[in-house]
Amino acid sequence: MTGGRLWPLHPQPGPLESLSSWLGRLAELYEMPVVELLRNLGHLNPAVPPDLDADPPTELLATLADRTGVHPDRLRAMTLAGHVPWLFDMLPVPPHHAQQVFDTYVRDNSVLLARSAAGHHVLGYRRRDWAGPWLLTRPTVPRVCPVCAEDPDRGTALVWRLALMTSCAEHGCRLQDVVHVRTSLLLGEPARVEPLDEPRAALDRYTHQRLTTGRVALPGREVHAGMWFRMLRSLLHEVALAPGSQTADTKAVLRQIWQATDHRERAGLNVWRPYEEMDDDMREAMLDAAAAAVQLAADGAITARGRLGSALQAPPRGYVYDGDKPPLPHRRPQDFATAVQEALAWACADPGAARQLLGLLTNRCRTLEAFERERTYLRRHGVPAEFLPTARELGRLDLVCRGPRQAVMRSA
Repeated sequence: MTGGRLWPLHPQPGPLESLSSWLGRLAELYEMPVVELLRNLGHLNPAVPPDLDADPPTELLATLADRTGVHPDRLRAMTLAGHVPWLFDMLPVPPHHAQQVFDTYVRDNSVLLARSAAGHHVLGYRRRDWAGPWLLTRPTVPRVCPVCAEDPDRGTALVWRLALMTSCAEHGCRLQDVVHVRTSLLLGEPARVEPLDEPRAALDRYTHQRLTTGRVALPGREVHAGMWFRMLRSLLHEVALAPGSQTADTKAVLRQIWQATDHRERAGLNVWRPYEEMDDDMREAMLDAAAAAVQLAADGAITARGRLGSALQAPPRGYVYDGDKPPLPHRRPQDFATAVQEALAWACADPGAARQLLGLLTNRCRTLEAFERERTYLRRHGVPAEFLPTARELGRLDLVCRGPRQAVMRSA
């Protein structure tokens, strides 16, 4: 493996695989440690980062790209740093920026409740080790999918190391302790597959959809990846709020959500702390409550009053005027229906036609929500997502300015 250019090197990384998982599979194939594999690939720096999935040096990624044929952008996406700013505002989060990141990421994007009802939680001195959204403060044993682990050609997804998903969306089963899974495989025992019940499984499918497509189709409308992560984290914050600081209506909504789960309210949380600092059982309970809230809002059992709450609820069906009868006999309703079907078929096959049809439908839209509703309508009728530009790409900057603010912080 020394000298010369290796292109491409197999096995190639999986769709959502982490960098450490892929390098580990390569090293196992060549029966050598990862450090020695990197040295053989041309990485001359003896210092190898202890966490290859965090933010590895650019020169390391450049060497891997040159010797394996995998594009540097693909390698960067296999690390946590490659998901800034959509999954993280910044990485790492300096202690003096922790409160600002928390307020921007978690509290500025209300979903169930009005922003004023979310209170003001200060991380304080004891919370200065808060690493940021989805990053666990205390290290835990890695988790894997027991079904994926049986396939030597499958790696470990990067997102499984975060407090974001608890199942493999592809196989619909819970993630399990990697030590237990690998021990069972060595002993020749069958994998113990534990399915994840609804509506929790739906919550993980939304996240998986974002990771694979960049957008999430919620009951109310389709939202961008960055918005979904912030919506979910805000939901987890809202269901953990103390009832004593809420109005009667807010208390009723939160009580209804927790009653839809098998847990007591707030899962027994007495003193507030961030979701990332809760223990495993409490985080599980919070995810159950967030999933119940999404389901109740979609069913119309509760009203999501937050700024982003409309994405969880299908718009009400209002009365639409049937219109006057056409003055000419040849202008029959079926002619219009045929024209609509022809326009949709044309848009499904031609990006220019899709852009023109979207512009026609959204010409009178005055809010970003109305624009996204028409865009989702075309998606549901088979028009590919890549054919449909966003409001900004269509030149509707007036809607972008009015839409929900997605504050994305970057380190100074």
